[in-house]
Amino acid sequence: MSSSTLTGEIGVLVDPPVTADLVNEMTDLWVRVTNAGGSAGFVAPVTVPQVRPTTVSILARVIDGTDTLVALTEGETIVGWCVLASNDSPPRQGWRTVRHVQVDPDRQGSGLGGRLLAAVDTVARSVLDLEALSLKVRSGTGAEEFYLRHGFVEVGRLPHAVKISADDYRDDIIMWRRLR
Repeated sequence: MSSSTLTGEIGVLVDPPVTADLVNEMTDLWVRVTNAGGSAGFVAPVTVPQVRPTTVSILARVIDGTDTLVALTEGETIVGWCVLASNDSPPRQGWRTVRHVQVDPDRQGSGLGGRLLAAVDTVARSVLDLEALSLKVRSGTGAEEFYLRHGFVEVGRLPHAVKISADDYRDDIIMWRRLR
């Protein structure tokens, strides 16, 4: 699945070819998201050398077909991305975990997050034939309200599972969304 990416239009890329440029662009966006206060797997401040190995690791699972990358583009620029991480357990193949959801921090509030989740929904249903999606979100960020508005429900919490600093711990909120 891929759509036109003319300047000004938002396109969707699913599992694009992994190139050095893709790694760099995703890493740069991840650094900007984290340093703008986003909770996408790191705690600010971060640098490209800190984030790049994780980007490469994620894309290795995309290359081997284990996970699915869903990205939004404007022109040739990635403005949002996430991964649908598969489960290693055969009885759990009917659902995937949405991980590393992020959109360009300069575009927050423009609807890109909702568009990214809509693209995820289409890929999950039409391409992967999934029954449900899960995700985890860090408490204290307001992100849980965003996911609740998009049909996810809280199904559990891991108290104090995320260490932000020596005296700042957050819950990992586990969310779930049925697709059919």
